[in-house]
Amino acid sequence: MPTKQPLTQTFILSHYRFIMKKALYSLLFGLLATAASAQEHAIYSQYQVYQNLINPGVAGFDNEFILLANARHSWAGFPGAPRSYTFLYTGPVGDKLGLGGSLFTEYIGNQIVSRIQGMYAFRFKIDRAQVGLGLTTEFLRRRLNNEILANPLIDNRDGVLEGAVDGQRLFTSSFGAHIVYDNSMFFSLVLPSAIRARLDEIPTEEPQNESGAGLRYFILQVGGTLNVYKHGFALVPSIAVRSIRDVPFQVDLNLQGRFLEDKLIAGLTYRPNSKGSMAFLIGTKYNRFNLFYTYDVSFGPFQQYSTGAHEFSFAYTFKRKKPTVPIQNTNIYQQGQ
Repeated sequence: MPTKQPLTQTFILSHYRFIMKKALYSLLFGLLATAASAQEHAIYSQYQVYQNLINPGVAGFDNEFILLANARHSWAGFPGAPRSYTFLYTGPVGDKLGLGGSLFTEYIGNQIVSRIQGMYAFRFKIDRAQVGLGLTTEFLRRRLNNEILANPLIDNRDGVLEGAVDGQRLFTSSFGAHIVYDNSMFFSLVLPSAIRARLDEIPTEEPQNESGAGLRYFILQVGGTLNVYKHGFALVPSIAVRSIRDVPFQVDLNLQGRFLEDKLIAGLTYRPNSKGSMAFLIGTKYNRFNLFYTYDVSFGPFQQYSTGAHEFSFAYTFKRKKPTVPIQNTNIYQQGQ
């Protein structure tokens, strides 16, 4: 009997390690293959202020250059909660083109998502409508933190895990259209990751390439600007509908108020999905500087474990200077002198 006890303990310990390792792998690859898709298409509450965060068709739309820094902390107070950082530039090139680019990084527990994006837009007018059509080219890397290899339950020689640490790589391309009619009504449509190709060999259930399948995912927004000249402010109601890969279908009901020539901007977003949630926006545009803050709160049971989501953005903007055309000398007697 005394010789059996160590064997029993060894068996139990080995079995426990096997179960924990299997559970840990399930958790890690669940995060890597499914939950991470929300980071593939970054979620912002301030898209109603900065449409260029999600729509490439807005690049250079108002003949305006924008340098933007955005930070978002979701599920604040929860261990390993998502934290994302975005640096973006967009601006016009001549009268018809717009260019831009962005760098995006997000941390979710032991997972790190990085994305570099280029934006290209073509702008034109049709009667009273101003139209912007754009596309993006994006390279995304999704990987696990190297510290995960220090876990005693992990086999460092596991090739699949090493591949996850090295990272899943994706090439994607999104399309966007933005239309403003009569400087009051607007329509925006984005097809996120309409073209999608994997550049890695990590075994997952996802297909290596998708072309056209991404057309079933979209972000649609319709709204308008109501100027109340008598009281010197404007109201901007809008509705947005989002259907994004592996993310629940969502509807946003937005109302924004702009006061004192945009020196004070406040907004409210209500999402009726999943027991409901709300986002509160406050910000200002002063000279060339913009500063905005958004607080999101959910009415679901998870809210008791979190203090909500916080999003900050700071931007520097300036208008494009149109080239000055020299006045031609029409006096035929002075020409040639």
